[in-house]
Amino acid sequence: MRVVIVAFLTVAVLWGSLWAYVEYETHRARRMFEETSSISVGDSEASILPLVRRFSGFKWTPEPLGPRERWLDKDEYDYQKNRVTDYSYELGLTCFGTIRPEAGRVALMLGRLTAAIPARLRPALGMREWIAEVRLSIRLGRVQDVSARTVFAGSCGSLGHSWELAEGMPHYGMPRRNYVIGVAHLTTDAGGGTLIENFLEPQASPEEVEAARQFNTDCLTSVKGCSGLCDVAPSAIAYLKRHPDAAWNIIPPKCP
Repeated sequence: MRVVIVAFLTVAVLWGSLWAYVEYETHRARRMFEETSSISVGDSEASILPLVRRFSGFKWTPEPLGPRERWLDKDEYDYQKNRVTDYSYELGLTCFGTIRPEAGRVALMLGRLTAAIPARLRPALGMREWIAEVRLSIRLGRVQDVSARTVFAGSCGSLGHSWELAEGMPHYGMPRRNYVIGVAHLTTDAGGGTLIENFLEPQASPEEVEAARQFNTDCLTSVKGCSGLCDVAPSAIAYLKRHPDAAWNIIPPKCP
């Protein structure tokens, strides 16, 4: 009986520690997105460096566009040429096999233990796999582009949410609006999925900004899990139904 009690307590303490670790990392992801939302196009590079350091971001230089003659769509090339950045900062968080280089031994151990839990058991323990990413692009010492992206395990495949703030839409030929909503196909180790994309210009209204950036963060830890874009981004889907001209390669789903 003593052995059984000790074993039970050991499992309970271990599960409690892993659950607390997952909740802590999820809270950090929410805070990272909140702080990112306060950044505007045109802010100085110096003003974002505290955020980059706080979440262990790293700096990288994007690949060049290449010669114009190699592009089939010359208009797209000309459009992208004006959007080229000098470099970007990337920030990332996950609770499965932590990607934080400054993480201590305990965090590293908990991240590895969480990743070792069989994928089919994680949802029942409130430990859905997810990754949260932020990109801050710089040109001439100023913020040119701000984007945030989250991908997580849903109840029936992978789901995701992203938003991007920049002067102009990311592709030539997109609707000429301050706010555009699209969809992208996800390819992950767990299979395919769907990600809802939100594109904003600085002139977007408060209503559009809220619809674009708001997503159901409970999807990250829910035992039941989110089953589609209606669960993931209800505000964006509701906006799309009121403003169908904001759609880009997306058909608004029928939500309950």
